[in-house]
Amino acid sequence: MRVERPMEETEQRLLPAPARGLVLALVLTGAAVALVFVAFGGAVGGSGQPVARAGAEAVTRAEFALRLFVAVGAISGLASLGGVLARRLGQPTVVGQMVAGLLLGPSALGALAPGAMNLLTPDWIKPDLSLIAQGALAIFMFTVGMEFDPQVLGRQRSVIGAASVAMMAVPFALGLVAAIPFAATMAGPKAGMTEYVLFVGTALSVTAFPVLARIVQESGLTGTRLGSLAMVCAGVADVLAWCALAVVLAITQARSPAGVLTAVALTAGLVLFVLLVVRPALRALAARHAGSSLPTPAALALVLGLIFALAAATDAIGVHAIFGAFLAGIVLPRESALLGSVPEKLGTLNRAMLLPVFFASIGLQTNVRLAIDHPAVLIGGAVLLAVAVLGKLGTASVVALAGGMPRRLALGLGVLMNARGVTEIVVLSTGLSVGVISDGAFAMLVLMALVTTVMAVPALRLLKLFNPAGPASGPEQHHAATSGVTISGKELS
Repeated sequence: MRVERPMEETEQRLLPAPARGLVLALVLTGAAVALVFVAFGGAVGGSGQPVARAGAEAVTRAEFALRLFVAVGAISGLASLGGVLARRLGQPTVVGQMVAGLLLGPSALGALAPGAMNLLTPDWIKPDLSLIAQGALAIFMFTVGMEFDPQVLGRQRSVIGAASVAMMAVPFALGLVAAIPFAATMAGPKAGMTEYVLFVGTALSVTAFPVLARIVQESGLTGTRLGSLAMVCAGVADVLAWCALAVVLAITQARSPAGVLTAVALTAGLVLFVLLVVRPALRALAARHAGSSLPTPAALALVLGLIFALAAATDAIGVHAIFGAFLAGIVLPRESALLGSVPEKLGTLNRAMLLPVFFASIGLQTNVRLAIDHPAVLIGGAVLLAVAVLGKLGTASVVALAGGMPRRLALGLGVLMNARGVTEIVVLSTGLSVGVISDGAFAMLVLMALVTTVMAVPALRLLKLFNPAGPASGPEQHHAATSGVTISGKELS
């Protein structure tokens, strides 16, 4: 008797009916666009009035340095321990790091032992912790940019591109509409209705490309069509989400139509300059010195200089530093002998030492009691969680079904696309820093990001798509690896 292998269907089929999938993706995208227009034509109005907030105490430089060192060491150590425990439980590392931050912050330690929390992270040290966290975030966005390869769309670029747009547009539109009734309690002090609803729509449309890559790898889906399709769609959807976030931030910072147009035009001009001038120059430099490599300190200075120069440029424009860092990752030549393994080692060091500080710092900013004490925020968070899951998981599954994927695999794609993790946290921290969402809304949306990430692995197990040993080798795996779209050295039709 032949025993069914859960991965076998995956390798046999990608989107056997691409025309149907393309049509449905376009219809869903059109419906999402129409929903956005209806919302803006009715309930969404102009900018709201800002609502307000600020202390420090004098310390010696030696005490300041010691306290900062202790705080960074303790936060990084506990966050890393949380990441290890999360991995043991079959969850992405970021989940454990975030939970560690929540335990150290006002939601747990601050409520049970406020003196201990103030001893570990006094208010006067938080700006410097934030600076370290932002540096780690910039390097992380650089590594995300390096991992994104626009060539992954391959021969099926039309249907996969349309499907990716639908998977971003539908949750964006649903989130925008669902956010309107809760604006009074969830909008930030510097946000009008327009910026607030656009931001919430963007936050709900995100898929965590880096976390998804880890889930695909640990689920044994690497090299399968399901895993590869999820990676491609997540990469495209995330680029679209970053663009949408750039527009939201431009609106928030500019505060006038002319300012918005100026910020968007300057951003577009910077992107064109980097893609048309900087990237060819870097490639020419790498090709010219293909047989030699820079000393490690010089290569590190070049990479960090590029990251922080572009981050400073986009920050000056009024978008956000993370976009410049992401752009640096896209334009830097991959596998350049000139730079050696410096970019990879920088990313590894950042993930091991500095990035846990960023995720823990998010937990330190997250006060769940602000939501619990305000039922409207709690209800709003629950509604947005339901809309986030319905919009992303539902759209991805329906488009995949229309494209000819079996029901189990279509649901698997929806589950993978629904994981928001790291990318969502970055988006939310950006929104909080510019005052688009309130502290209570931030807490609920952080929990939403955690829930949608945590549910991925159990859902894959339920669908019998979790196989840590990896897909079986043989003709099916070979076919999945040799018939069209290139991803990580493999191809898929």
